[in-house]
Parts: sequence; structure tokens; C-alpha cells
Amino acid sequence: MTNATKYFIWLSQALGYSTPKCKALASLYPDIAEFYNGGEPEWRLSGVLGTKDIAALESTPLSKAIEVIARCNQLGISVVSLDDPAYPEQLKEIYDPPAVLYLKGRLPDFEHNLSIAIVGTRNATAYGKMTSHVLAGSLAKVGVIIVSGGAMGIDSLSHTAALETGGVTVCVLGCGINYPYLMGNLKMRQTIVERGAVVSEYPPDYPPGRFTFPERNRIISGLSNGVLVIEAGSKSGSLITARTALEQGRDVFAVMGNITSPYSQGTNALIKDGAIPVTDFTDITSYYPRFGIEGEPDDVVKPIPKHKTDIDVSEQAEKVYRMLTPDPTHIDSITEVSGLPVSEVLTALTELELEGLIEADKGRMYRII
Repeated sequence: MTNATKYFIWLSQALGYSTPKCKALASLYPDIAEFYNGGEPEWRLSGVLGTKDIAALESTPLSKAIEVIARCNQLGISVVSLDDPAYPEQLKEIYDPPAVLYLKGRLPDFEHNLSIAIVGTRNATAYGKMTSHVLAGSLAKVGVIIVSGGAMGIDSLSHTAALETGGVTVCVLGCGINYPYLMGNLKMRQTIVERGAVVSEYPPDYPPGRFTFPERNRIISGLSNGVLVIEAGSKSGSLITARTALEQGRDVFAVMGNITSPYSQGTNALIKDGAIPVTDFTDITSYYPRFGIEGEPDDVVKPIPKHKTDIDVSEQAEKVYRMLTPDPTHIDSITEVSGLPVSEVLTALTELELEGLIEADKGRMYRII
């Protein structure tokens, strides 16, 4: 936080959260306090503001900004304003950067590391879930910063995959950080704070609204070198992020999907319109040789196996199957926990192997696949 932070908060409260006017004023006044202290005559002379803007500034007391800072201090939320050296340069370059960023955690080094935004539908199919896990996990594993919006579906899957591979991820919210948004994802956000950052342009308790999510999309793409879209319908909000990315001069990548799936209509259309098709993570990393990222297609992060719901096997085989996990389990443990005779366990394991549901590891160990 700098000495000028309160003035940038005041500006955003008065002029709005997605206006280019804050950036314009910051470029005209290296010390934004000068602008504030100049009052109405100076505000008119700036040439940036209209009559309604000036009225909004006059009716917005600086004390409101100071109250926001006090609330942030209470909650352990950092505030980074446009004049702060910690403010990401590539975000500052966009047409309408936020006057301030509220954050928990630590902003990663965007200048020296590739950052890719991953967005898509909230109603991901099995294909979308697997693709998100593989691509986000693989990118994070080779050092790429994963940026997304923390929503259900592709967003959360991408954050989680990055975390599971020990990578860095940034979650950009469409509400205040302290607002009780999607509490089912609270644990994920808490883990993100330990590895990266949860950020918002809105004060801590600001509620989500009709325009807050479209507004935050420009931050997701603004923090990134490129945007990857995985599963998006023809009217998906993810397409707004892709369009914003193009306006900001960012690259747009897309995963080709099933031509009969409504969740692939948007991504397939993006590719037809010139988006870069992606079949593995190196299609993205190879596009940015300046970052010197090493990694081959065979280095992909494999999706975590999960139990299939509908399987056509015997009762004993299904009982054994539900006991097994992605981690190998010894046959002695299977026999002990299942309560079945070892002969029936062996028969069940053979049946499951023939059905392609499990595989045997060395030392009489078994796991689901």
C-alpha cells in the first residue's frame, strides 16, 4: 500500500470499477494527491471528466476510502494501487485497469513467468473435466501461472489441478474477497492464498452483481499472456473473456470439442474464427519461446481416476471395486476389509481387470484406472 492508495480507492468508488478514467488521471498526475487537493477547478482542467463525474467526486468523501483500508487491515487483505511497484505491469497496460487490486496471498512474478488464463463452462462434461485437469495441471507443472475466476466447473477444476501439481494459481473474483461467495470453494480459495493469490477490484464485502463478473473478465485476461477456453456454449461468459483478450492484444487458445455437444459450440466457433487449437500443453508453451519453458507432450499430468458409476460386474466384484482407490492396495488388505474369502477376491479382481476397471501393480497390488 502506498500513500496514494486512499485516493485511488476514492476514484474507483466515485467513477466506477471498470472505467479507463482512473488510468488516464494516473498518467496525468504522477502524484494523484495533487489531483485530489486541486478540487473542482483542477478536476475540470484535467480534460478527462464530465459534469457527472465531477459531481460524483464531490459527493464521495475520502473518509469512505479510509474506512475500506481499515476494513482491509482488519481482514488481512492487501491493497495494491496503480502507482504501486507491486501492481502487475501487463495489467496496467490494458485500456481500463482497476484503480486498485484487493488481494490475499502474494501476486506471482507475471513479468518473468508465462501466465495463462483458463476459462469455460460451469457445467463441464466428463471430457471438459479431464481436459481441464490435464492441461491446467501440465502447464502448472512446468511453471506456468494459471489464472481463472474461481467459479464452478472449468475455473475450479483448473485452479485445483494447478494446486495438485504444486503450481501457482491466481483466482480473480467478481465480488469482494470477504463476501460469502460459493462457500463450497472456500477451502480451495484458502489453499490458493498459500500458493498464489485471490484478487478482486471490489472492496472486501462488495456483493456480486449483474455486471461484476463481465467486468472482472478483463482482469483475468489482463493478467495473462493468453486465454485458453475449454468447453463453452454459444452464449457462454467465457466468450466474453476471449473477446476481451483479443481487444487487449492477448492470444486466444481453444480446445476442439464434440461437434454435437452444446458445450463445445463456443470453443469450436473460436477455432473457426482463428483461435489457436490446443491438443496438448506444448501447443501453448511453444508459442512463448522467450520464457524458455521445457516440457514435452509426454510430460502431461494424467487425470485422477475416479470410480465409474454404472458397471456391469458381479456383486462381489463391485464390492471389491468400490474399496479400491487410485493408490495401489495390497490383496491382503482387500481380503481383510471386504470380508470375502481370498478365492472370491481373486475372482473379483480378475473380472475387474478383464473389464478394464482396475490394473495390477507389482507385489500383488491393485488400483482403479
